[in-house]
Amino acid sequence: MPAFSFTSLRPRLRLSATASAGLIQLGLWVVLAGFYFAWNNRPNFHFAGPVWPLVALQMGFAVLLFNALVYLIIPRWLLRGRYGQALLGAVGLLYAFQSWMYAGARLALAYLPLDAVMRRTLHGFYVADFWPTLLSPFGQLRVLMGMLAVLLFPVLISFLAFALVVERRRLHLERHHLALELGYLKSQINPQFLFHTLGSLHRLTRARDARAPDVVLHLADLMRYTLYETDAECVPLARELEFMADYLALERLRHPATIEIEHTVTGPVGTQQLAPLLLHPFLERLFATLDDYDNDTTPDQSARLTSHVQVSPAAVGLTLTRTTAAARPVGYRTEPAVAAARRRLALHYPGRHTARISEDAHTVRVEVHLQLPA
Repeated sequence: MPAFSFTSLRPRLRLSATASAGLIQLGLWVVLAGFYFAWNNRPNFHFAGPVWPLVALQMGFAVLLFNALVYLIIPRWLLRGRYGQALLGAVGLLYAFQSWMYAGARLALAYLPLDAVMRRTLHGFYVADFWPTLLSPFGQLRVLMGMLAVLLFPVLISFLAFALVVERRRLHLERHHLALELGYLKSQINPQFLFHTLGSLHRLTRARDARAPDVVLHLADLMRYTLYETDAECVPLARELEFMADYLALERLRHPATIEIEHTVTGPVGTQQLAPLLLHPFLERLFATLDDYDNDTTPDQSARLTSHVQVSPAAVGLTLTRTTAAARPVGYRTEPAVAAARRRLALHYPGRHTARISEDAHTVRVEVHLQLPA
């Protein structure tokens, strides 16, 4: 029987965005209720009887205020430059506060057994002079000043909660962007490399070359990894290095006479994790740019490529060098796949990586170093 671990419970404990927002709001209302009970029991504002009717009225409008600010006035009007609508919404909330407290106070006075001080408070603040105050601009100003002490706390919470919502959406978009970039890299790697390899396989099978079965096995491993194992946020470093070795083995079969390939790995490869297909684009584009410019008019298509991976428990480094006998156009640095790989490095390992590329007509050198998470 496998050992129990909390990681096995993670899929069962995931909540939808709606459920998470509901739980956050519930926690806020519990805190706010405690604040209102403390506020209405302060030494200079104390009631002999229960204060829950007044707290219920204040809590009810706080819920309305919070949702109006977070889901309507701030995101849809204020932040979109619709200041007139935002101002009308704020005025509407002012009138809604008076109407809510007036109706609630009338009901409480009519149907609840309140002590005398509570009755005078509800009647004096929210019932008496309701209509004259509702129609007077100066009366609205007094109401606004009076409600600030009660509603300042939920207003601050509203802006804080909206900031958290915005941050959560930003993180979600960033994760989605990373997923799209990974999909883009996979879509670039799979078809181009697959077509080149199938062409080489066709030539080998027609010539009954003994290397054809090895091409098929390496290609199957590469496709299995890119299609089924790279959806996770991180993969074992050992598996990524196996993918690199399979890729280089195929390139040796595709270019047995023109490209000399040397690949070494030093250092302990254990349980280190890194983002999938993070280093491969740097290597793949070295071969792809050779294929792009190789033709019958090229006087010498020979090249030498060295790949060295230096592994430590908390870091990994990749050094690639490609030397060609014939001059090649300088354009490796501006390759879209290389630029995308550098962006992924910056997003996955901000402040914890370096990527240096130098090139001329005969030599391209790539040095990538990144610190792995603990």
